[in-house]
Amino acid sequence: MKFKLPLYLKLLQRAQDACDAGSCHPATGDLLLGRSKQLTASSTCGMSGPQKYCIIGYLEAEQKCFLCDSRHPYNSYTQHNSHMIENVITTFEPDRKKKWWQSENGIDHVSIRLDLETVFQFSHLILTFKTFRPAAMLVERSTDFGQTWKAFRYFAQDCAASFPNISSGPAKGVGDIICDSRYSDIEPSTEGEVVLKALDPSFEIENPYVPYIQELITLTNLRINFTKLHTLGDALLGRRHNDPLEKYYYAVYEMVVRGSCFCNGHASQCDPMQSLRGDVFHQSGMVHGRCICHHNTAGVSCERCKDFYSDAPWRPAEGARDNACKQCKCNDHSDRCHFDMAVYQANGGDSGGVCEDCQDNTMGQHCDQCKLFFYQDPLKVISDPHVCLPCDCDPEGTLHNGLCESRTDPVLGSIAGRCPCKDNVEGVRCDKCRPNYYGLSGNDPLGCQSCNCDPSGSLPFSSCDPATGECLCQQYAAGRRCEKCVLGYWGLGKSLYGCSPCDCDIGGSQNNLCSPKDGQCTCLPNIVSRQCNEPASGFFFLPLDYYIYEAEYAKPLSGSAPLGTIQFRPNSAVAVVFRQPSPGRPVTWTGPGFARVPGGAGLRFTINNIPFAMDFDVIIRYEPESWEDWLASVAIQPTGILSSQHCKNKAISQESHALALPAMKRIALLQKPVCLEPGTQYSVDVYFSQLSASDPKVKLGLIPRISSVKNLCSKKDLDEYQKYHCIEIASEVGPHILPEACARLIASLSARIHNGAVACKCNPQGSLNTSCSKLGGQCQCKANVVGRCCDTCSAGSYGFGFHGCYSCECHPRGSVSTLCDQVTGQCSCRREVVGQRCSRCLAGYFGFPNCRPCSCNGYTELCDPVTGACLNCGGFTAGSRCERCMDGYYGNPLKREPCRPCMCPEAPTSSRYFAHSCYQDSQTAQLVCNCLKGYSGNQCDECPSGFYKNPRSPGVDCVPCSCNNNIDLTDPESCNRVTGECIKCLHNTHGANCQFCKPGYFGSAVDQNCRRCICNLAGVSPAMCPAGNEACICDPATGACPCLPNVVGITCDQCASGYWDMASGKGCQLCDCNPENSQSNQCNQFTGQCQCKLGYSGRRCDECEENYFGNPQTHCIPCECNQEGTGQPKCDQATGACNCRAGVTGRFCDQCGRGFEKEFPSCRQCHLCFDQWDAEVTTLSQTVQGLMRFAANLEDKGRQMPSCDMHFKGFENTISEIERILKHPVLSLETFADIKDFHAFVQQEVAQMDPLHNILYEFPDFNERIEETREEADLLYELLQQKIDLHHSFHYLNLKGKATTSNIRKHFEISLLAEKKTSGTIPIVRYSEYTRDSVLAMLDDHALKESNVLEQLKVIKTPDVQNLNEKVGICGVPGNQPCVTAACGGALCQDRYGLKQCGGPGCSGVLPRSAEAFRKAEETAVSLKNLTTQLQEPENQVESIRKMSEDTKLKGSQLNGELERAKNQIEVDQEITKEFIRKVKAFLLDESAPPEDIEKVANYVLQINLPLTPQELTNMLDKIRNIMNYCEKYKLNVNKRNRKMEEAQKLLVKAKQADYQLILISPSLLNSASWMDMAQNQVNKTSDELNDFSAKQSEMEDEIAMLQMKMMKSRNQATNAKAGAEAANKQAQNINIEFADIKRKYTILQEKLKAKGPPKVTLEKVKQLKEEAEKLAEETEKKIKRITDLEKKLQDLNQTKQDKAEQLRQLEEQVIAIKNEITEQESKYSTCKS
Repeated sequence: MKFKLPLYLKLLQRAQDACDAGSCHPATGDLLLGRSKQLTASSTCGMSGPQKYCIIGYLEAEQKCFLCDSRHPYNSYTQHNSHMIENVITTFEPDRKKKWWQSENGIDHVSIRLDLETVFQFSHLILTFKTFRPAAMLVERSTDFGQTWKAFRYFAQDCAASFPNISSGPAKGVGDIICDSRYSDIEPSTEGEVVLKALDPSFEIENPYVPYIQELITLTNLRINFTKLHTLGDALLGRRHNDPLEKYYYAVYEMVVRGSCFCNGHASQCDPMQSLRGDVFHQSGMVHGRCICHHNTAGVSCERCKDFYSDAPWRPAEGARDNACKQCKCNDHSDRCHFDMAVYQANGGDSGGVCEDCQDNTMGQHCDQCKLFFYQDPLKVISDPHVCLPCDCDPEGTLHNGLCESRTDPVLGSIAGRCPCKDNVEGVRCDKCRPNYYGLSGNDPLGCQSCNCDPSGSLPFSSCDPATGECLCQQYAAGRRCEKCVLGYWGLGKSLYGCSPCDCDIGGSQNNLCSPKDGQCTCLPNIVSRQCNEPASGFFFLPLDYYIYEAEYAKPLSGSAPLGTIQFRPNSAVAVVFRQPSPGRPVTWTGPGFARVPGGAGLRFTINNIPFAMDFDVIIRYEPESWEDWLASVAIQPTGILSSQHCKNKAISQESHALALPAMKRIALLQKPVCLEPGTQYSVDVYFSQLSASDPKVKLGLIPRISSVKNLCSKKDLDEYQKYHCIEIASEVGPHILPEACARLIASLSARIHNGAVACKCNPQGSLNTSCSKLGGQCQCKANVVGRCCDTCSAGSYGFGFHGCYSCECHPRGSVSTLCDQVTGQCSCRREVVGQRCSRCLAGYFGFPNCRPCSCNGYTELCDPVTGACLNCGGFTAGSRCERCMDGYYGNPLKREPCRPCMCPEAPTSSRYFAHSCYQDSQTAQLVCNCLKGYSGNQCDECPSGFYKNPRSPGVDCVPCSCNNNIDLTDPESCNRVTGECIKCLHNTHGANCQFCKPGYFGSAVDQNCRRCICNLAGVSPAMCPAGNEACICDPATGACPCLPNVVGITCDQCASGYWDMASGKGCQLCDCNPENSQSNQCNQFTGQCQCKLGYSGRRCDECEENYFGNPQTHCIPCECNQEGTGQPKCDQATGACNCRAGVTGRFCDQCGRGFEKEFPSCRQCHLCFDQWDAEVTTLSQTVQGLMRFAANLEDKGRQMPSCDMHFKGFENTISEIERILKHPVLSLETFADIKDFHAFVQQEVAQMDPLHNILYEFPDFNERIEETREEADLLYELLQQKIDLHHSFHYLNLKGKATTSNIRKHFEISLLAEKKTSGTIPIVRYSEYTRDSVLAMLDDHALKESNVLEQLKVIKTPDVQNLNEKVGICGVPGNQPCVTAACGGALCQDRYGLKQCGGPGCSGVLPRSAEAFRKAEETAVSLKNLTTQLQEPENQVESIRKMSEDTKLKGSQLNGELERAKNQIEVDQEITKEFIRKVKAFLLDESAPPEDIEKVANYVLQINLPLTPQELTNMLDKIRNIMNYCEKYKLNVNKRNRKMEEAQKLLVKAKQADYQLILISPSLLNSASWMDMAQNQVNKTSDELNDFSAKQSEMEDEIAMLQMKMMKSRNQATNAKAGAEAANKQAQNINIEFADIKRKYTILQEKLKAKGPPKVTLEKVKQLKEEAEKLAEETEKKIKRITDLEKKLQDLNQTKQDKAEQLRQLEEQVIAIKNEITEQESKYSTCKS
């Protein structure tokens, strides 16, 4: 043992070194060594006794048999016949082939099994057989010690028969289970091997440790199952002398199972699974199963980590990576751990070991944390046994019952041992309550209860009592928590100052108490708002001057008699002076006006509407008419007994009171007040005295004295009332602004003396709504309505109603006064003027306002009031002065000649008056009638051409022939003069009224558009289209031709959808497309070809397309033949068989055939020797196989004939092969001849078998069968010979037919193409025919017309033309000169070129003048058209301006609304700011103010923002600038439009002058009527266009005026917006100034605080406030600077605007130049100058 131990240690060291570099594996060996007891077989020969077996001695050799006795193990000397399974284990002994394992005879299913003691890694299996290898076998493995088995691989000679469900390979993956036929052949007969590798080396394996690879290479059991023996067929012959199965068995020389110990790459050596005794040794070379593990692994296969090495997951070693297990980290507090994959993944694969049973009060994955209620000593390392210390926390105030923070972590902010207190607890041990909390308790989850002091009502920086929770309250706050206000205060928490006083209005509320929640006071009736200082909707507060008594309604007094003895004068000198409001002047009066009182007279005012017993101040409003002062005497007398205690103590004096009325003032106030009470009527007498002659205008008023109302105002209020002169301001008439203090006190006074607010009582007819002004009660009146309640028309208006009042609108030149009757509205008119508004002349006068009598020559008295044109002229006269006769009458009213009726032929009043007018010839005195159209003759009693009159109907006049404009009106024979029937119809019409188109024509005869029928001759019946040039018959209205069946189209030129073959002349026939195989039911109209789907062809799509096959009724399948390997056609359309070219084979003709090289598609033919050898080899192979099959199937008939069996079987197979070949339709004649020769050879061979000759006679049925087969073969040969001959003939015809078919197809395609071309030309030819017919018809019509013209020219004679030329001077000079000498030519003259010669320079004949006039008229028309186009542009520009102004108006309205809202907001903010500044000033001046309150005030001030930021100011100024630019541009555009409008008006006047000149020229052109009619029509058209333009110009003027008004309104709005923005800017500056003042006072306050020596904390806070205030001041200065920059930008924009205006001025000059040019051109055109 001494020499072996170092060797063992050396081996261990080598193994350790091998495993240190990475993965390591044990050596591979034979797993059978040393495991003979674990190797078993299901069948072994001779196990129960000697057993005979034989060997195959070949057919010609003798049979040999032996004995097998396996009852004892093999021994070369004593037991050499033992063939136990252990003999297969390799021993490397000499004469290895003398021992083997052998199964029992004739048993197919035998298995060999190896049971291993643990899991091993399997490499490969090798079996070496003594006998034939099995015909079929499989190898299985188990990894669970035989519980379940999985097949490794199958082996079989015929895999499909032995294992039908197993693939025969090749394998596609390393784990595929296939059947291998390589190791199952019958050869070799001995020492044949079967090899199985666990992993196929042809597949590359990246990771051998994946589960499915490990499953393939690991096993605990191996089993080889033999399932089929190889036999030679002699078992089928039956038993003769010996059992044939004795020579069929399994025998194996050697079995090798290569493998190794499976250690997952963590070991290079293995030990035995069981430890043996010292005297027992293992067999040398045995592969053991227990791994000697490295890399900190353990287990039989190193399949797990060692104990306490679980910090990383176990993995098999791979290559250079050993994947060793890591030791757990437990900080010396534990020696046990386990691996947790979730923990490992959570920390990113760093550590997965979890320590178990941590000691020393530790816990955690690595025992690196202290347990609950312990904390880590920061001065000790974690591995120290005393690192964890107990917590020291009060469980009552600590979270989690005294749990402390376990360790110190700066990132988390935790400190080891620190107690986490509850929310309301503090202290190191959490043993006391926080400030403002009390009652420490462990049952409270928060630890202590909150004092819950109301921050709004409690003092700042104060704490409650820690025992009772009592809070320290601010001033005016009460309650345990300071949560409510004392009586008279409200709003705790709603303002900076805590509780605020109720501040209820002194007059509008019942008392000074309010709701503590919202501060709502108890209001008097009809009063709302929190302080009761706002009237409800529909109510108002009375102003001081509400009680006004109009002098217009007072009683006049005469003299200065004492009070009580006054005499009233019915005809008093007191007069009412009405005043009418004027725009722009303030209204200084109430009611309709004033009462003018003369000196010494007086007025008595009656007062009976006193609401409350109190003192009143008496005022007199007056308006003197001179500069002298007046004196009034006032006396007041009650009519009953005073009941009020208040006024009893203040008895009214019976004496009069003198009151001075200075001329420079308008109001006089009686110094001594008078006490008046409700329910009593008072009389107030006022006398006026003045030395001058002028009289004053007077009104009386009562002003309530506020000081006389008890418990209403404080002394401060009364002082403000007097300070702001509230009485004087309120007494003024007209618009005035009351100070805020006056308005407040007057509203309170009104509410007190009237017990609330007073109803508006707005008149529903005169007011816009039911609301009125809050102070004064003025309702919103409608137009021209006045009065507080809007119940009276203002002076100068009338007709009070729901519309308001209408303005009198008395004409200033036609009326005496601007006032009218307020009921009827009638104004006071001057002489010869009438009308409600005095705006027109009397009847018989005109020319308002200078009315003068009408001038009508005595035929009427009335005329137009404006123009003076006479109306209703008598004596059949007409005209503006009745100066001419009416149409239909003649005479001279100016010469007093009466107007007599025109007899044409009867008077105008009769139904037989057929003239426009008449006149009396001055020379002959004969009456000449101007007849209407349709009449002729001197007295319009004849009918012209184109009219008829039936003499039998005397009451009927000339009636135009109703021929629908289809006759020549100049032709007297165009219609019957008696019946009116149309005779000579034109334009291809006919009928009594030419109302129909002629047969063969269609259209509308009324519209003269009868057109020749055009029909396609192939699409209509021949009966409808006569021969020759006659037109076809068609529908007379639409021109539709009568089509044949299934033909459509107006001209019958196409087949209906789904039809074709119109050329047949019988209509179109149905396409009849196959609905399943065609895309639609439509086809080609010429060929009938349907649109087939893919794969179909034929005209009806009822055939398969080329390269498709199948039944077209079901579906056509693509042949998919290889194009390179096929000929034409590519496939058979019935079977789909591809037509392979020579040398190509395969289903798709994609392979080279036998006898050709394999390089497809070239497929070159092999050498000639291949055919010879191939035929021989094929023949021999077929012969041998046939003989073998015959021998196997031949039945045994008594004797054992092994050689005979094989021959017979070969014969039978040969005959079967012959039958198959004979029946094959494509065998060549030569092949069949060879078969016949072979058959003869076979017969010869059979005959030569002498030993078997006698045997043949023992099978008579077999001889008969052979003879029948021969006869049948001869018959088949003859039949085949016939078919071959037929095939040759067909082949020849096919070759010849192919060329013929191609020629036929080629000519068919040419014919089809020609047919298509011909069919395409048929419509063109037919259309050409129709065109020719139409042209011929037109030529006939023109020939007819030309012949008529020639006939007319023939009538005209040359002398007549010469006479006409002499009389008229057609060409310019008298026509009595010959053409050679005439300078201007003549009517029939020609020049030397044969052209007409008429006119020339200096020629003034009718024809030259008319031509010149026509030319000028055309030029004028063009000029006017251009002028209209040019004038259209200003109209479009005006329209755009109108839209622009509408947009401007809308934007202005929106901006106005925004500015109004901004203004209101600014006013509210201004009042709030003023009040705030006042309070801040008062607070800061108060020396007793505590520093805490000063800090609050400073914080509040710092949070204040300016009402408008610079950005808001910038935006507002930009809007104003845009509006102003918009208005300026609009103004410029309007001026431009006005100038263009004036230019257009001038052009209009000139155009009218040109029109008038053309009219003057017209009498000289009467002889050329045809030319001048055209010119006159053009002039009329131009005149109409000018009139339209004139109307448009008027509309433009109206729109421009409207736009100007809108522009002014927009400009005013922009001005107001700018003023609002400037006011906002000014307000911001004022606020800035006030803030600076606050800052200054704050500095003073800071100095005072320094003198008092405040605490340090307060000083720091004040210092901070100072810094924030300075910062705010800097920001304010920056904002002011930005505002200054914005103002500069505005100036720059103004400069830019001026530059744009200069550019517009330049453009205006260009427009004026263009206008001048247009005027010049217009002048040229109007005077017809070039």
